[in-house]
Amino acid sequence: MPSENSTSLAQDSLGAVSGALALGVGSVGLLGKLVADSLEETDPGPARALAATGARGHQVFFGAVLPRAWPAVVGHLLYQLEVNVRSATLLGIVGAGGIGYDLLNAARVLQFPVVTTIVLMVLGLVLLIEGLAVWVRKVYA
Repeated sequence: MPSENSTSLAQDSLGAVSGALALGVGSVGLLGKLVADSLEETDPGPARALAATGARGHQVFFGAVLPRAWPAVVGHLLYQLEVNVRSATLLGIVGAGGIGYDLLNAARVLQFPVVTTIVLMVLGLVLLIEGLAVWVRKVYA
């Protein structure tokens, strides 16, 4: 039978659903702003030329705007993924579960090799995502 203390601790924690919802809502807002800025920063010349030939709005978007904005959009998607990996780890530390929860528990019982492994894995994943973003910008820009 669970003790009274462990039950109240579980009820006081943030929870995985709440953490994912908070992360998702924040991510959608930031990513929407970044993608909108990327689309607005494209050169209007090709879009005007395509519109002058009689192309419709969706044809202008998919033929002139999106191909020029695509590297920046992919870069922003990868940036948001990197931010979400780091944020999910922090949310786990404050009670949302996941890798942050494992990190906190390992630190509490002084399992420093496990703490080091988790931190290095998160760092490696963030560096891998950042390297992929740099490669995408270099190849498609």
